[in-house]
Amino acid sequence: MNKKYIYTVGYTLFQKGNAIDVNHLFDTLKEHGVSFLVDVRSVPFSKQYPQCNADNMKVAGKELGIPYMNMPEIGAKASSQQDVFSKASDIFFEQEVFPIVKSNRPEKTELLGSDEIVDFRKFRHDEYFISGLKRIEDAYDKNFTLCLMCSEKEPMNCHRYFLISKALEQRCGDWLEVRHIVGMPDDVIHFISNSDLDKQLEKSICKKKDVLNLLNPMFKDEILDNYFGETEQEKLNDFCDRYWNLLHGWKRFNYNNNNENYD
Repeated sequence: MNKKYIYTVGYTLFQKGNAIDVNHLFDTLKEHGVSFLVDVRSVPFSKQYPQCNADNMKVAGKELGIPYMNMPEIGAKASSQQDVFSKASDIFFEQEVFPIVKSNRPEKTELLGSDEIVDFRKFRHDEYFISGLKRIEDAYDKNFTLCLMCSEKEPMNCHRYFLISKALEQRCGDWLEVRHIVGMPDDVIHFISNSDLDKQLEKSICKKKDVLNLLNPMFKDEILDNYFGETEQEKLNDFCDRYWNLLHGWKRFNYNNNNENYD
């Protein structure tokens, strides 16, 4: 069975000076047969790049031939009423890493183990989030090809990889392949897969100083025994996923920050 493709992109990949080259973004999507641009920011607004605000992107989509829409149900934030929050210490079990410094957090506040943050494992099973996945499936039933857009140019640092594309892979992987659009040193657009990003994630997390201390060969087996999986690699994957969650899960109630990086 030939798989269909769904693309993801961060609009800052097309930054030119102090602005985003929206024409280059849409031209790239056209080259790869994208027929609909789906904004997955919880709040489709940017102070720094106002041309990427929802109203402006709708106009650009009409002018440049690819319709645009926002799909907040698969954004990285959650309302305080959604049952998708966990204590940080229940997500990641090693207390030595807390507090997480505010510079490593999306809302730019320090994270303690007692703080409640979005738990992406719960989020993937949330009814509102799943309704967004179903809308994507419906679009493919109608032969649309979608590109999911957020702000972050590196997909490994964005929920479009960790939350959305992993959920799509689990749900639709037999017929749908995720292709993340990335730039390379040769300035040519390339794609990267979820499996490639999983390897990048492991490499990135395992070189962090606090993680190196935790995974010291003397204690590695004991530490990883706390995590889920049948093999050491599966347990390490679980460890890395949970650590990523600490760095990207928004706190409950903390939704007054107007920073444009909502992923």
